Amino acid sequence: MVLVAIPVHERAELVRHCFATAAELILPQGSRIVVHDDASPTLDVARLIADTGLTAQLERAATRRGASGTITHIWRSFLGSDQQYLLFLDSDMIINRDALGAGLDRMAGFDGLLTLYNSIIHPGEPLGPDLVKKGRIGNAGTLWRRPLVEAALAAVGGQAYIDDRYCEFFGARNIPLAAMARSRVQHLGIAGENYHPFGALDHGIGFVPDSPRQSAAIVHAHDQLLSRQDALLPSVSWLRARRGRSFWRRLIGR
Repeated sequence: MVLVAIPVHERAELVRHCFATAAELILPQGSRIVVHDDASPTLDVARLIADTGLTAQLERAATRRGASGTITHIWRSFLGSDQQYLLFLDSDMIINRDALGAGLDRMAGFDGLLTLYNSIIHPGEPLGPDLVKKGRIGNAGTLWRRPLVEAALAAVGGQAYIDDRYCEFFGARNIPLAAMARSRVQHLGIAGENYHPFGALDHGIGFVPDSPRQSAAIVHAHDQLLSRQDALLPSVSWLRARRGRSFWRRLIGR
C-alpha cells in the first residue's frame, strides 16, 4: 500500500536515529521500506539497518545522484511498483509510530500533496482539522499519490531544486499543498546542506514523541544544538560591532 523511501548519504548518527524510529513505524498491510544510499563513501548502511532492527530493502547508487537525482529515481521506482502511496522520510528525520495512519486519514479528504512535516520555515494558514495550507513545502515528509508523482516526474524530473520546481508546477495548476498541523515527523539535522543561522533552523511544529526511541533522538538533537552554540550563533563581539538598527532589521528580515 505505502512505499516508504529513506534516502541516505553519510551522517551515521542521524541515520541511526532515523532507522530506529522507522523500525517502529506501524505499516499498513502490503507496505514496505526501501533505503536508498546515495553512494556514501564511508556509511555502513547495512550494518545500521541490522543494528536498529529495521526491516527494509537496501539500494545503493553506484555514483552520487544528489538530492534531486535521488528524488527522481525514487519517483520512477515507486511508479514501477504496485504501491498506492509514497512517503519520503529523510535520513535526518524521525517519525511517529502512527504517522502513516494519521497521514492516510488526512489524505482521504484532500486531493493535493500532503506533508507530515509542518516546517516553521514555510508559513501557512488553517485549512481544516489538523491541516495547514502552504504555499511551498520541502520534499522531506511528503506523502504522494501515484497521479501526482506521474505529473511531477513528467514536468520537473531531474531538475535542480526539484521541490521548488514541483511546488511552482502544482501552484500554477491549483493543486493544493498542505501540512499536518501537528508534525508527525521531526527534523534532527543542525549543520549541513539545510543549515540556516540566526533563528531559521528547520523545525517541525507540534511534534510529540510516541516512543522512547523518538524521545532519545530528541535528547540527542537538543544536546547537539546546545553543545554547538558557537557554530550556530554569532559571537557577542561580532554582534556589538554591527549593532546598528539597519543591520538588525536586515538580520531578522524586517
